[in-house]
Amino acid sequence: MLGAIAHSIGAHTLWLYPDGTAYWAEENTLFIADVHLGKSGHFRAFGIPTPKGIHTHAMRLLRNAFARHDAAQIIFLGDLFHNLQNTETRDLLDLMEEFAEHSFVLIKGNHDVDIPVHSSLEVTNHLAVGPFLCLHEPPGSNFDQNIPFDPDLIQSNYSENFLLCGHLHPGATLKGKGRGRIKMKAFFFNDSLGVLPAFGPFTGAHPLQVEGKYYGIAEGRIFPLF
Repeated sequence: MLGAIAHSIGAHTLWLYPDGTAYWAEENTLFIADVHLGKSGHFRAFGIPTPKGIHTHAMRLLRNAFARHDAAQIIFLGDLFHNLQNTETRDLLDLMEEFAEHSFVLIKGNHDVDIPVHSSLEVTNHLAVGPFLCLHEPPGSNFDQNIPFDPDLIQSNYSENFLLCGHLHPGATLKGKGRGRIKMKAFFFNDSLGVLPAFGPFTGAHPLQVEGKYYGIAEGRIFPLF
């Protein structure tokens, strides 16, 4: 997998790409989290100047990700859309028709409040695929209290599956000499769950401040951190 790095989960392998996607080759399945398509158009509708190039870039990234894996199952781990539909979000429907040999599933996220009805897009609240249980929010997540997830809740209620989630927009901060710092998007994994970075270019990255395995993304490359 050119440009990707392998992460093992038991007997299974996820290939992690610098665009923030994770590919399960055994089942030809691609996981994508937090695209937030239409966010820049949503901001402009409220009078907040936002470059249209953000959307063009997002669509280019999606097209490249779809094209990389022929006839793959694409599972969006929530927040594919950002609030109400607009001209930007309609471009995704055209793209799905262009890649008709793929299948598309959306795990509904908190920002997916206005989901278009489209024959190519299956929508559900959760999905089990092999050893993985796909959710949008990690169980016990609470942004107000800076809690990314609840390990005890996961252990008691989800011990039979490995969770794949989005929602948190995980990132990492590397400190250099003096006041030098680099903030980047990152994948996060521990023994019970994995959280993908936000795919959309108009999204942030937030250090989770919990122990686990992190893979950082910078300058089109992915690499293990700590």
